[in-house]
Amino acid sequence: MKQHQQGFTLVEIMVAMAIGTVIILGAGQLFLTTFQTFQNVDKVSRKQEALVFAVSTLTENGRQGNFERYAITGDQRSSGNTMHHYCVLQDQTENQPVVDLAQVDDEADCPTLLEANGDGVSHTVTLPIGDCRDNANASCDEIVFKITERNKVITSQGATP
Repeated sequence: MKQHQQGFTLVEIMVAMAIGTVIILGAGQLFLTTFQTFQNVDKVSRKQEALVFAVSTLTENGRQGNFERYAITGDQRSSGNTMHHYCVLQDQTENQPVVDLAQVDDEADCPTLLEANGDGVSHTVTLPIGDCRDNANASCDEIVFKITERNKVITSQGATP
């Protein structure tokens, strides 16, 4: 007389556990990769948001001739036992920081904001971008653009025949 066995053998259980472990490890790796990608995208979007705000603020005021209102200054902040240095777009009139532009090793690494062009009408603006610490080239990624004062351009065009 044959007896009928119920349940799984030890080999079947070991194979099922191995397959389950591979699936769980794959899902965990997918989760970690997705989380890291989200963090990177969030970091880049915050940099972009700060840069767009700084550029639009400077452009609006620069076109009206308020070039002296803003400057890039160094700012020191501590978190725990660590000091962090930032390049900050500063509103000189209100004496208020507007937006953090870059993190640097030393406040002296922050570039100057404006450089007057020889025409007396436009200025070249240099803004640092992102994390500039421990950069092998000792320079930070920057965006450089020109702002032209509208009133001076209109006046100079109206004066020429």
